[in-house]
Amino acid sequence: MFDVAEAQRIVLDKVRPLPTTKLPLREALYRTLAAPICTDLDDPPFDRAVMDGYAVRSADVGSVPVNLKVVGQVAAGSLYKRRVGTGEAVQINTGAPMPDGADAVVRVEATQADAAHRVLIRESASAGQFVTRRGAYARAGQEILRPGDRLTPVHIGVAATTGAAQVTVYRQPRVAILTTGDELVDIDRRPTAAQIRNSNQYLLEALVRAAHTEPMLLGTAGDDRAKLSARIGEGLEGDVLCITGGVSAGAFDFVPDILKAHGACFHVHKMAIKPGRPTIFATTPAGKLIFALPGNPVSAFIGFELLVRPALAGLEGREAIPRPLRARLAGTLPAVAGRRSFFPARIAIADSGEYDVHTLSWHGSGDSLGMTGANAIIERAPNSPAARDGDLVSVYLLDRDG
Repeated sequence: MFDVAEAQRIVLDKVRPLPTTKLPLREALYRTLAAPICTDLDDPPFDRAVMDGYAVRSADVGSVPVNLKVVGQVAAGSLYKRRVGTGEAVQINTGAPMPDGADAVVRVEATQADAAHRVLIRESASAGQFVTRRGAYARAGQEILRPGDRLTPVHIGVAATTGAAQVTVYRQPRVAILTTGDELVDIDRRPTAAQIRNSNQYLLEALVRAAHTEPMLLGTAGDDRAKLSARIGEGLEGDVLCITGGVSAGAFDFVPDILKAHGACFHVHKMAIKPGRPTIFATTPAGKLIFALPGNPVSAFIGFELLVRPALAGLEGREAIPRPLRARLAGTLPAVAGRRSFFPARIAIADSGEYDVHTLSWHGSGDSLGMTGANAIIERAPNSPAARDGDLVSVYLLDRDG
């Protein structure tokens, strides 16, 4: 059996970034950059006032109070075309370009204007006061966003500032989703006898969409070899195939044999984790990625978080492995035997500024309702002793932005 770190390494070793495409910036939200974005101008592109007031020569206001002649005004988006001379001031608004000759701004609250086009300056100013110099933030040609950056709303705003009307990004992965089992019925039907609702299809679709990738819904295949093989063939037209159910060692667990019949090469088969032990990772000769996850909803969720999500990030050229936090336990956890174990939990910031992580009432891999309220997963190393209230534990955040 494979430990998590080893399985993740194997997965990422098989991942290659997808081809790139160009998109208008407004269509690129949450896409991953494949080429850098550089600013085309100095930022700011001119010496800029950062306060409403008067643009002055600092040499004229070293000793106050002093009266200066108001020779004009300048607002954001306009220019003052004359040079400010000795004893002169220009009324200026925040964001406006500094007039030639002026090197400081006196805030309006420290002034008093009169009807004779003069202003009383009551506060001295040194050179550069309330002025942002040209290029203080970035110089023309400077790399602002790098390949591998995912374009969040903040990144979109930054890219717009640089004039990046089009951006080069990686193509989004297409993720085929197939659930298996004769016992499954859709969620709008009331299960009878030994049936259960097909929650995994909705879970995986939501996880794929939350990762800002494209789901391909294959529906459900019953425990029939021919039908299952046909659906798997359809799924291999995508970049990634996610299957749930039929991966263990039961009489109707056909998935491993059918995958091999489609030419799949198995790289991970069974992981030393709880829940999620029967997880499979395989690839086809064409480089398609296959993740066969257990049918229990929480096991499928854990498998997606540990292996599928990092693979989707890698396909888009991004850093892939999630990093745990350390948090203080609120509650208790049982001792862990030989497999790395995961527990749904809720994390919050305590008054001290530390993370507190609260255990949930959860009864194992089939208890999807026990995940209610979870925004984190506690990770416990193999052979860990029982954990008590106040112990530090490793925690992975859920609901990450992709």
